[in-house]
Amino acid sequence: MAFLNMFSKDKEEPTATKADDRLSLVLSYQRSDIDEKKIKLFQARLIDLCDDFGYDVVGQVEVVPQARERTTIINATIPVRLKEQV
Repeated sequence: MAFLNMFSKDKEEPTATKADDRLSLVLSYQRSDIDEKKIKLFQARLIDLCDDFGYDVVGQVEVVPQARERTTIINATIPVRLKEQV
């Protein structure tokens, strides 16, 4: 019976309205030597960019570089919430 309830129109609010939204960004770099200063600067600019686009950062921003062959992947996870319109 629970399976049929999935198709019911009387659902609760979507989970996105109950929980914080998350912005996930993956960038690819052609070099694998990214120092800690650049990662911290990148993280700070991402936070500023979220602010510019109307989002509040509501948790810990994680920026994790991952090396793959000759490329470094930077995976950034940013918990955000849409700013309230005044």
